[in-house]
Amino acid sequence: MFKRIQTGNLVKTFIFFAVIFYLGKVFDPYNQGQLSVVLMYFIGILSITFLTGLSGQISLGQGALMAVGGYTCALGILNLGLNYWQSIIFSVLASLIAGWILGITAARLSGPYLAGTTLVIALAIPSLANRFESVFGGDVGLNVEFGAPPQWFVNLIGEIGFEQWQLFATLPFASIALFFALNLFKSRTGRSWRAVRDHEIAASLAGINVQRMKIFTFVVASGFAGLAGAMYGLRGIVGPSVYPISLSLTLLTGAVLGGLRSIGGAFIGAVLVVFLPDLIESLSGTWEIAPQIGNYLPAMVSSILLILTVVLNPAGIAGGLHHRKPRHK
Repeated sequence: MFKRIQTGNLVKTFIFFAVIFYLGKVFDPYNQGQLSVVLMYFIGILSITFLTGLSGQISLGQGALMAVGGYTCALGILNLGLNYWQSIIFSVLASLIAGWILGITAARLSGPYLAGTTLVIALAIPSLANRFESVFGGDVGLNVEFGAPPQWFVNLIGEIGFEQWQLFATLPFASIALFFALNLFKSRTGRSWRAVRDHEIAASLAGINVQRMKIFTFVVASGFAGLAGAMYGLRGIVGPSVYPISLSLTLLTGAVLGGLRSIGGAFIGAVLVVFLPDLIESLSGTWEIAPQIGNYLPAMVSSILLILTVVLNPAGIAGGLHHRKPRHK
């Protein structure tokens, strides 16, 4: 049974990789850049899927954990001379440690207290960057990027632009994250997380160490957020403007719209938050909307969609599609 699950998840991951790779070949540079951001957001939203969707812990500070990954990756490249592959691994390890420290505190909190604590951490990131400007670069930030593709890769697929290389460099990490998430959802750990989410007392009576499980959830979610943050920073700069509090809210919006308890929902949410503003802008351009309204229209539409989702379809788009599937007798 376990082997069948592994094989099925491997097939799904391969299909995901192949589809994104194909789109990366046919999209123009602008859309290639957007698709790479979709993959980064997808990894970040997966961290919310684990933390809130599976475990029931509310976090408004995933952007701060992304910043931990981003700054660690940048410092590894600039100060330690690591290449970006090594720095990304280094950033994930640092994020796991940060998640463990945060999880120890979070395990004692719940509901609005936990949300408030994580929000404060997200707000503190710009202050730390400015306080230790010599290390973190202050408001200007640290300049890093994916660099040039290796020659063997250029020989394999031909000439490649920056946006396309950014996409292809992000894709393997997104695929690994997807494969890990698919297996985790079906694992004993995933079932334990759902048990803690549904009823902590019942989970404890069933032999689950609730506090330890909450800490472990934060560790795993932080690793995903750190990976997303490292990739996000490698687009060119790591600084407070790259990881604002709005980033945490954007990830949460994508998670809710797509479906908090679904891996597919995480990807749908990432696509929505990246491509929806451009779609709204293109539509509003044909309606001669005043600039005072048009500038805020994408945010307003996203907010309305978020409210409608919470009120009418709390399971999100993926959850709604799942419930509409015909039931076989």
